[in-house]
Amino acid sequence: MTTIERYSLRTARRIKEISQDEMAEKLGIHRNTYASWEEHPEDISMKNASIISEILGMPVEKLIFYADDSTKCRVSGNKIDAEDYK
Repeated sequence: MTTIERYSLRTARRIKEISQDEMAEKLGIHRNTYASWEEHPEDISMKNASIISEILGMPVEKLIFYADDSTKCRVSGNKIDAEDYK
């Protein structure tokens, strides 16, 4: 079984040398909203997760969209096991 190296949004953004302001601008949202998403990635919709993936130039599978202390990921109000994202 191959292990995929995965990154938090903050780590991926820093690797790509993009600021929170730049990410927010590219997403068309306020910087505070983007900063909140980095702290609570489980609040990000699948649509926005896909856009973030494109901006960062990383497949969505390499990004972590669930909280460190959570085993669930919210998708359009439904709960999906975080295992589905590994």
